[in-house]
Amino acid sequence: MRVLTLDVGNTSVDVCLFEGSLKYVGKFSHRDVPLLTADLVLVSSVKPSANSPILEKYPHARFIRAEDVPLQTAFKGKERVGIDRLLNLYGAVQLFSKHVVVASFGTATVIDLAVDGVFQGGFITLGVGAGLECLSQRAELIPELKLKKLLPPIGTDTEGAILGGFLRQSLHFLMACVQSWSELYRRQLGLLITGGDGWLFEDIAPYEPLLIHKAMLLLLGFYSKP
Repeated sequence: MRVLTLDVGNTSVDVCLFEGSLKYVGKFSHRDVPLLTADLVLVSSVKPSANSPILEKYPHARFIRAEDVPLQTAFKGKERVGIDRLLNLYGAVQLFSKHVVVASFGTATVIDLAVDGVFQGGFITLGVGAGLECLSQRAELIPELKLKKLLPPIGTDTEGAILGGFLRQSLHFLMACVQSWSELYRRQLGLLITGGDGWLFEDIAPYEPLLIHKAMLLLLGFYSKP
């Protein structure tokens, strides 16, 4: 069976194809998602305005909802949590550890926690790329910078000062969350990185860029832990 998985984010759509193994097709704008032959199309979407163009190309696409994800939460209002957060944490619990912090780096930086396989909550902040774009737009003398791994001990030029500052801000915030949650819940927590900009932090923990796609396949029994 050919299964197409679409991760509809705030700025783009990541497309994967599963046919015995999972293959990354590519990243596309919301209106340029390719029309591919598939027996089943699974969609995770955090951008409702992009759903109609998806349905025009794939009328029988199945949009994953909160109630589809068998992840217990320690709080009320699971249905109001972003489906990407639920899927990423579900995938991490199933494939990685029941005590885990998932850090997703994209348009937003999302850091979530599961303890004993139960979603405890988390934090959402502005993503690194979006932060750089915002700073460039608001500060006349700040240039547009491309994301790259740049963590100098101290910034000595504009690029090093800005990129180093943003990356250190995200890195220290993430590690502070892991440490404080480990102390609060008295657990040794695993850490898993995902999201389109997660490669910036792949040196500190395992990086699973296709985690959300694997989670969608897990829901229907098409994927299992290697």
